[in-house]
Amino acid sequence: MTYTNELLDEVKARFHLTSEYKLAKKLGVSESRLYKWRKELNSMDWDMAFQVADLLGINDQNVVYGLLEDKYRNPRLINALSEGRPV
Repeated sequence: MTYTNELLDEVKARFHLTSEYKLAKKLGVSESRLYKWRKELNSMDWDMAFQVADLLGINDQNVVYGLLEDKYRNPRLINALSEGRPV
């Protein structure tokens, strides 16, 4: 499961949304956009990711690192970013 799907599932559960239609409405996106995120055809944009973070009370940094793995499947990039920026 992708981090994007985990976020979407958490919003759905937190707000007791019973359908993908209601989830799309809550997020202010079309059902087709939501479908593309769910099927990993597109990745969630950063503005939406931070909107979801605000809804769920999640730290921005956690969302950034979680979505980087969805957006970029290059393990070397993920490892470099996870180690932090050199001083």
